[in-house]
Amino acid sequence: MPLEQLDLDPYFLAKIFTQPIIPGKSVPVAAEEKVVPKVKYLGENQKNIALFIQNENEAYLNEELFNLLTNILNACKLSMQDVSLLNVSHHPSLAFPDWKAAVKITRGVVFGIAPEQLGFSDIPLYQLVTVNDTTLLFSDELSLIGSDKLLKARLWAGLKQLLNI
Repeated sequence: MPLEQLDLDPYFLAKIFTQPIIPGKSVPVAAEEKVVPKVKYLGENQKNIALFIQNENEAYLNEELFNLLTNILNACKLSMQDVSLLNVSHHPSLAFPDWKAAVKITRGVVFGIAPEQLGFSDIPLYQLVTVNDTTLLFSDELSLIGSDKLLKARLWAGLKQLLNI
C-alpha cells in the first residue's frame, strides 16, 4: 500500500506522538484568565464585611430600607465605613468567587438572594456557612425583615454569631 493511500486518524496520531517530532522548544499555551470587572460598592469596607442585596430599580436601597440597614449596623456597632454594600443586579453573571476576587471579603450577609445565584447549592437561611475562608449568613430580603419581628430576631441571632457580638 503506498503512503498516499494511508489514512490515519488524527486522534490516533496524537496518541502515538505525545512529544514533538521535531526537536526544539515547545511553547506552552497560556491559560486564559477570567477578567473580573471593577465592582462598585457603597461603603469603605474597612472590616471586609460584604452586604449583598439585589435591587434592579435603584443603585442600592431606597431611603426606608437604607435607614433599616443603618439601624441594623448600629446595633452591631458597625457603620457604612466598615462594610461594602454590593448590589448583585449590577453584575448578575458573577458568582461568589468572582465577588471575592473583586472585593476583599472575610464575612458577608446575603439579603434575599438565592444561593444558586451566587453559585452555591441549597443553603439554609440564618445559618452560618464558611466558603473559602469567608463566613456567610443568608437571610430574607430587607423589606421582609423590616416588617416581621420574628425575621428580625432570626437575623439578629445570626449576626451575633457572624460578628461575635
